[in-house]
Amino acid sequence: MRRWPLVAAVTITALVVLLTKGQGTTMPVNTDAAAAVGAQELSAAARTKVFFGHQSVGRNVLDGLDGLYAVNGLTAPPSWSDAYIGENGDPLGKIDDFEARIREGAGAEMDVALMKFCYVDVTDGTDVDALFERYRTTMAGLDRDFPEVRFLHVTAPLTTEAGLVSRLKAGVKTLLGRDVVESRADNVARERFNALMREEYGPERLFDLAEVESTAPDGTRVSGEVDGRDYFALYSGYAADSGHLDQEASMLAAAHLVALVADASR
Repeated sequence: MRRWPLVAAVTITALVVLLTKGQGTTMPVNTDAAAAVGAQELSAAARTKVFFGHQSVGRNVLDGLDGLYAVNGLTAPPSWSDAYIGENGDPLGKIDDFEARIREGAGAEMDVALMKFCYVDVTDGTDVDALFERYRTTMAGLDRDFPEVRFLHVTAPLTTEAGLVSRLKAGVKTLLGRDVVESRADNVARERFNALMREEYGPERLFDLAEVESTAPDGTRVSGEVDGRDYFALYSGYAADSGHLDQEASMLAAAHLVALVADASR
């Protein structure tokens, strides 16, 4: 009986492998957007001094930035700087940390600045309206006090659907003592937050990471409904796990960010 968790883990793992063969991160990822980033945009973004506050999904995007420049025969822009801000699960702390970094030096040095929440920062238990209002008020103050900095904004990233395969994977991870974040209700909260971001800032100032993550290569979006509330989810073909991006999807996200930064620098 003491060996049951290991046997169960092996059994579930084998079933997951069979079910996911040809799926998940092995599915083809649409890199057309990455390939379509022009030399002028890459050059403009490389000349722009950017500060990016983030955590792990932000690291995915920056790794994709390195790859994006590499496939174009270029070195990733040295003018971009980044920092891990706050702690995951404490979105208000992240806002405070980002503001402090801007006010303590980054605001005097950067052309563009942005921060990103993690998927664990916006969940079903989050007071979305209060979080957005705190974010909006803080960013408005930074806009006022640092008029030379172009502040961009990022939608909250998503997690994958908790379908059959995902549930089996979750079972394995639970046996191995790993945390799993797979909740449609959480993605509902993220969509509520992201809708507020889109309404407030518009496409010229918004890096819509959630839209990139949920849009499959054929142009359809992974979506659903819970109790009459719509949500989007991370497309499994872009996922390294339930909430992070694989290499090609990271490049795809980076391409969208580069295009936005290039526009902002004009």
